[in-house]
This record gives sequence, C-alpha cells and structure tokens, in this order.
Amino acid sequence: MRYKFVLMDADETLLDFKKSEQEAFTGTFRRYGIEPDALLFQTYDQINHSLWDAFERGEISKQEILKRRFRKTFRAMKLEGSFDGFEEAYQNALSEGSYTIPGALDVCRKLSEVCSLYLVTNGVGFTQRRRMKESGLEPYFRDFFISEEIGFQKPQPEYFQRVFEKIPGFEREEAIIVGDSLSSDIRGGEQAGIDTCWFLRNGLPAESEPKADFEIADLGELVEIVGAGYGRRGRKKDRQA
Repeated sequence: MRYKFVLMDADETLLDFKKSEQEAFTGTFRRYGIEPDALLFQTYDQINHSLWDAFERGEISKQEILKRRFRKTFRAMKLEGSFDGFEEAYQNALSEGSYTIPGALDVCRKLSEVCSLYLVTNGVGFTQRRRMKESGLEPYFRDFFISEEIGFQKPQPEYFQRVFEKIPGFEREEAIIVGDSLSSDIRGGEQAGIDTCWFLRNGLPAESEPKADFEIADLGELVEIVGAGYGRRGRKKDRQA
C-alpha cells in the first residue's frame, strides 16, 4: 500500500459545487423577488472568487467573506430593497446541494476499504457537513477538517499542522492530498511535505504551477494511485530540487 492517509478536498473534487451553487443562487434571489440573470451571477462570481482568494492568502477572515460578498454584489448591480438574512438563506439553500462528482461514491467506498479517508475543505462547517451527509459520502470518512472549525485554512501551514496532529499515527510519507485547486490543495500539500494529486475532470493543461505529484482527469484513477503510487492515466510529476 503506497498511501495510508488520503486527504480529500470537497468542492469540485467530491461534490459538484457549481451545480449546487447555481441552484442556491437562483433560488435565493427568487425568494427575494429578483429574477437573476447571467450578468448578476457573473458579477457575484467574480466578487466571491476575489474574496476567497484573499481568504486563502490570509488577508481576510471567513466571516468577512460572508458579510461582504452579497453586499458588494448588490452595490455593483445597483439592487435596492431589504436583503436582511440573505446570506443565511443562501447558506441554507447551498447546504441542500448534495450532488456528487461522477464516480465519487464508488471511489470513496473502495478507498475506505484500504486506507483512511479525511475531508480537508475551506468551506463553511454547517454547509459542508450537511452536504457530505446528504450526498452519502459521510460514512467513508474518518474525520472532517473544515477551515471554519480548524481556525486556519488551506494552504496555510497551520491548517495542515492541525490536521496532522488530529490524525492518529499520521506519517507525511504515507499521505497524499487530492483536490482541484492549485493554490490551496496542491500548494498547501507541497508546503506541508506530503504528496499531491491535482484533479481536473474537464481535462488537464499541459503546464501548471505549482507542480503536482499526480494529475488525473477521472476520480477512478485514485484507486490505483493510492495502492501503487501511480495510475494508468495519472502521470507522476518529478519534483524540482
């Protein structure tokens, strides 16, 4: 067995966040009497991503994201009216989105039989726990490590240190992190001294930074990677000295 500890990201790795996000966004705005169009979602998406990027850099807190993202969107789109409770309504709607990435349930079931699975995510605690439970993925995981509850976020070294301390018998050389984000999952894992696997289900680019140890376009490749250290289509990347 190549890896005993597999740290899995949640959104766009196991859970189809984009689908859940679109449904929650549309439903919440309609609840407040606004029919959202493509421009409204694009404006929110840009603002939201910029705030999450700042969060990953340690520049703002999680609460600042939740306080500011819709307020900035309302101002940018010149929306008027009372939006009290909007973020809470959106989070409740988002937590109901339990769509999984194709193959996620089967892969997690197989992996859980041969290694210890742990969830590592920068999401909101209530939302991520409910989505994992409703998706059917929860039973395959030994523990969830959610940034809001940990007090730090990927890729901060403190986040990974807290995670490692909480995993019984943890050894870096026996661990791998799997995720879709170069900035939080791959960079964070690299800095923490564990192997990394970059998952992009829509295809892999020719070059990327930072370099992941493995690159896959199908979650099914993980079963072979975890067991042998390489996959048929996943390609092992040489780390630079």
